[in-house]
Amino acid sequence: MRRFVGMSLSALLVLVTAVPAIAAPDNKNTAEVDVSCDQPLGEATVTIIDRSSSVTAFTADGQVLVIKHGVFEGLITIEVEGGPTIGPFPDSFELASAKGGGFADQLVACTGVFAFEDTFELKRRDLAFLELGPEFLGATTTVSGTFDFELEVIIPGS
Repeated sequence: MRRFVGMSLSALLVLVTAVPAIAAPDNKNTAEVDVSCDQPLGEATVTIIDRSSSVTAFTADGQVLVIKHGVFEGLITIEVEGGPTIGPFPDSFELASAKGGGFADQLVACTGVFAFEDTFELKRRDLAFLELGPEFLGATTTVSGTFDFELEVIIPGS
């Protein structure tokens, strides 16, 4: 299951990494996530792009959010075409970013729900991992999940 948990973590990184909304190209790595935050943010839609090198998000109106800490809890399901459905099984993780201290008075709490889905064809290593027979080699498999999250973000300059 660790491979699929890792896949869920990769998908969740889409949630917490970004470039400015106005510069976000329209491609498969672009996503929008609705968040509900304490003031001064309130309700916001965050446009994000999968970028593993930073933990920054941008709101539709161009505000920059640096994610200091995040907690994610959810369920993952694996569906093999013509075969079994595995799960749902729970998964959770914490994200710590934005190293350094001195931010306590600037933290804004945000919550939301992130859902993802990824489809691929099973390879031999997947069969062994999932303990499936050779008849499922090449079967279309869908990994999906829904995660509730709580973030602490900093709005630089505020």
